[in-house]
Amino acid sequence: MNPGEVVVWLVPVRPRTGWLAMLDDDERLRAAKLASTPAGDTFVTSRATQRLVGSHYLGIPPGEIVTDRTCTHCDTGARHGRPRFRDAAIDYSVSHTEHWVIMAVVCSGLIGVDIEDLRAAPDPSGLARACLTTSERSHFDSLPPSVRAPWLVSAWTRKEAAMKLTGLGLRAPPRHLDVRGSAVATAIPRWPSAAVHLRDIDAPPGHLAALATTVPVLSVRAATLDDLEAVPV
Repeated sequence: MNPGEVVVWLVPVRPRTGWLAMLDDDERLRAAKLASTPAGDTFVTSRATQRLVGSHYLGIPPGEIVTDRTCTHCDTGARHGRPRFRDAAIDYSVSHTEHWVIMAVVCSGLIGVDIEDLRAAPDPSGLARACLTTSERSHFDSLPPSVRAPWLVSAWTRKEAAMKLTGLGLRAPPRHLDVRGSAVATAIPRWPSAAVHLRDIDAPPGHLAALATTVPVLSVRAATLDDLEAVPV
């Protein structure tokens, strides 16, 4: 993987009982509480994917991967921060819908990724009022009604990717992030001083996905887990 290259791993969500062995005790406890539910399948798929991909890059078994979720914006050390592999040079981000987990990896800079179902905006006007800047809202209102919902989902996907990159989440108010260009336009507190670049990427039918990066993206490469699942636990 070279600077400016993003590797995107797309994994379908489905029951995989064999993947539980990769998880740590806390993760297995949480998985047990969600057992036999769609949320449980999503959780196991996401956490196991992170371990399999981490194993691929770090050269250690999936069960030995340590993910740090300490929030860098809190004084309490709460574990709701952006995930990162401990003592690793690479950075990654992960997102999911009901049917897909997506994970994006870079070797330089920071990254955020988001994937959304196109059905995620049943009330486009209401969501527009909640998450668009004034200029974005004017653009939204100017669009033909038939394309407002997909444009809005695309904008939200770009905002979410950027918020994940910073680790601020909704502490970075979406209504103050203009994502119509190739980089986020904003002046909110604690936002990175360097540019946060935006790029739409391919997604499964019925979905949209986007990247946010602190290093300009030169190429995006799709990868598969098919040759990774045999890595010993």
